[in-house]
Formats: sequence, C-alpha cells, structure tokens
Amino acid sequence: MYTDLSRMQCSVLTQLCMAHVGLNAFLYRFHLALSPECPLCLVPETVTHYLLACPWF
Repeated sequence: MYTDLSRMQCSVLTQLCMAHVGLNAFLYRFHLALSPECPLCLVPETVTHYLLACPWF
C-alpha cells in the first residue's frame, strides 16, 4: 500500500491510524501515564487532539 515509505514510516503511520502511540490517553490505559490529559490543554491527549487541536504541537 505505501511502497514509497520506509518500514519506520509505515509503522508510525499505522500506529497513528490505530491510536496506539505514546500519547497520554493511550498510555494511561496501561498505567504508564498519571493522567490521560494533555498537560497544556487538560483534555484527553488523543491523536486527533495532538495533530489538530493542541497549540503545543
């Protein structure tokens, strides 16, 4: 499908699409983050928030 991308790029793209990335909302489910919230905005730190809404990123 993504023949022009490296293995790492494909992996990151897949993780983003599945929301299995190192953001607080995901990490909190496994007790790897203290809170699911974005430290700046105080809303759940999801992929959508990270890419589209957060002024920090």
